[in-house]
Amino acid sequence: MSNKPHSFSKPKRIASGQTFTLVMRRGGCAADDCLVVFAKSNGCQTGTEIPPSRLGVTIPKKTGNAVVRNRWKRWIRESFRTQQSLMPAGYDFIVRPKKDAVGSWSRIQRSLPKLARKAVQRIKR
Repeated sequence: MSNKPHSFSKPKRIASGQTFTLVMRRGGCAADDCLVVFAKSNGCQTGTEIPPSRLGVTIPKKTGNAVVRNRWKRWIRESFRTQQSLMPAGYDFIVRPKKDAVGSWSRIQRSLPKLARKAVQRIKR
């Protein structure tokens, strides 16, 4: 794992389609006018060490063309990377833009940590 505290290395990414589906179906969900965040405990506990939170980003084609979708992805990943200390540890997060949302870096920066905490509170027990 990287020594950089704000890196976005492979262990912090969700790449499996099965994991995406599991988090979205069985996890908690929170939304505002910009983002929708799904959260589920990643269950990777090793002893007393809390595992890092992981991020998956999904951008529907209805959001816009490739340029717009890639911009959304960059903004969400960078927001997660720079605000990891504000995010609950030990969870998988799936983030997507709200339907018809107009994205901006500042709105995503404000929304992501708040919605992550709210989604963790709403996890189905």
